Formats: sequence, C-alpha cells, structure tokens
Amino acid sequence: MSLPGCRLQALPSLCLSMLLLACLVASMTTESLIPTPAPKKSHWGLVRARVMEMVKPLVNKTKDRWQWLWGPGAVKGFVQTYYEDHLKDLGPRTQAWLQSSRDQLLSKTFSLCPQLLCRNQTQD
Repeated sequence: MSLPGCRLQALPSLCLSMLLLACLVASMTTESLIPTPAPKKSHWGLVRARVMEMVKPLVNKTKDRWQWLWGPGAVKGFVQTYYEDHLKDLGPRTQAWLQSSRDQLLSKTFSLCPQLLCRNQTQD
C-alpha cells in the first residue's frame, strides 16, 4: 500500500497512530458521551441531544467491530511482529552504522590533513 506523499519510514508511525486512535474510541463508553443536562428549551440542548442520537450507535458499532483487537493475543502479536520487523537486529545495525561512520570520518579527515602533520610515524 502506498500513500501519496508519505515515505515508508512514516508508515510505522501512521499505523501506531491509527492503533492509538482505535484504542481511544473503543475505550470510550457511551455514558461518557452523555452531555451535561441542559434545559430542553435551549437550542444547544436540542443540538446536543440530536448529536448524541447520531454518535451513540456509531461508537457502539465501532467498539463492537474492534473488540477482537483488545484481546491479549492481538496486542501481543502486534508487538511481537513490530519487534521482529524493526527492533530485533537494532543493536548490530547500530554498531555497523557507527563503525562505517567512524571509518568515513577518519578517511575524510586524513584526506584533508597535510602530509607533514598526519603522516604515519613508521614512514620516517
């Protein structure tokens, strides 16, 4: 799946954001969406009541559809897959990157250094 204007490095962050958003929606109870009591005669009271009528079924439906995600197996599987795909060989990759960066920096430094100052002492 390719998203327009997105790099592949941003995809794990996007997936994690979507997962957190889904967790937030599923953890919401319909009772927490009930507005504070307002006089029925006020315009905003009627608007709130109408919005609640529309939102409550949507929240319930979303919560029911995503119920499988909140089981320990799904979260454990996601974390395990993320670890295996992105973090398992992080140590060796980091060490290899540091080694190559150091080697490149040293070679650039020696190439810029005058021969009188940087020549090996064994060359004398």
